[in-house]
Amino acid sequence: MAANEQSAAGFPVPPLARRLFALAGTGGFEARIVGGAVRDWLAGDRLDCGPDGRALVGDIDMAVAAPIEDFAQLCRDDGLRVIETGIDHGTVTIIDLAPGAADESAIEVTQTRLDLETDGRHAVVGFSDDWAADAERRDFTINAIYIRDDGSLDDPLGGIADLRDGRLRFAGEAARRVEEDALRMLRYCRFLPRFGAGGVDADAEAAIRSQAASASRLSGERVAAECRRLFGMQGGDAGIRLMWESGLDEPALGTRLVPDNLAVLAGAGDLAVVAPASRWLVRLAALTPAARADALADRLRLSRRDRHLLAGLGVADAAEMADRLTSDAWRRTAYFLAGDGIPPPAVLIVAAARAGMELKADHLAALAGWVPPEPPLAAADLLSHGVDRGPALGEMLRAAEAHWVAHDFTLSRQDLLAFVTDRPTHE
Repeated sequence: MAANEQSAAGFPVPPLARRLFALAGTGGFEARIVGGAVRDWLAGDRLDCGPDGRALVGDIDMAVAAPIEDFAQLCRDDGLRVIETGIDHGTVTIIDLAPGAADESAIEVTQTRLDLETDGRHAVVGFSDDWAADAERRDFTINAIYIRDDGSLDDPLGGIADLRDGRLRFAGEAARRVEEDALRMLRYCRFLPRFGAGGVDADAEAAIRSQAASASRLSGERVAAECRRLFGMQGGDAGIRLMWESGLDEPALGTRLVPDNLAVLAGAGDLAVVAPASRWLVRLAALTPAARADALADRLRLSRRDRHLLAGLGVADAAEMADRLTSDAWRRTAYFLAGDGIPPPAVLIVAAARAGMELKADHLAALAGWVPPEPPLAAADLLSHGVDRGPALGEMLRAAEAHWVAHDFTLSRQDLLAFVTDRPTHE
């Protein structure tokens, strides 16, 4: 084997990948597995084991040294389904629909290619059967490691050594990779905490600093997809700090980050008290000014649910909210937050971070474990006491609820009936 080649013995090649290897061979082409599955397997980041006890890697991506239309037709002729997920960019998704096929039987296949033109968002690609050139146009060296059909590894850019040494580098010329796709700057920030233990690569940092402004042209959906991963991961501080230090944060997010708030977040137990799907937004809110919540939601094109959460986390007076949620009467504030669909622990984490207030793990746990009680008075109770349907009914229920909360949820249904029926109707 050449110096850049090693054995991939033990890599769990799924049945569909073996089939695609064979199809490529019958057509006179060469196919290889490449990308995240190879990287994570080499790094030891294996997933759970399958029923046979073999390690399962993540989604498999493959490359084929053939025009993608030709390879796609081979797959169709062999009974496989071909989805033209990115045919203009040389990419298709191959699916095995046969009965009994494994759930993971879907593989994205991309032709070996060159980027002919690019504007930082979209590229015009051309076919090339040069594997070295294909490696050069990938984003990072650690994502340019190939597994051939005979089980050998091809590592043209030294990605294996980079994995071993905790070195995250762009493939080829860093500035060129960023020019081709500005999203790669955010991907570098996201990958840095996992694969950059040796620190930020100087060429990568220079490229990001010089071209940070181009991130403003990225779509909100693409930026949000990277932010979900970076801000949602455990221990992502290095990537977040790089976003701020390089000036990438403002063109990407539309606002500057406040990295000093990371110190308070460190005491939040990595947001374990927050639902996993919401952690990225909680961390993002804690690191951005409250006044920028609406603009941030617009920039990231958030869903209605996420927009509501981000707005609810953006309290005007962070110190006051933090005090209220840590006082003896914290349940009163928590009750109304929960009723509005805003998790009280998330609000406290964000408020404390913005106010520079230390978080106590035991109180966060109590806040997360508290279940708001149900109000003892319902609309049916008022209707049975002669109250007509209409605006007055809703006003009486809201007044009763506020009175009940103010008395620490101790009043009975009879107490609340007496309270609302004795009140003047204009109040």
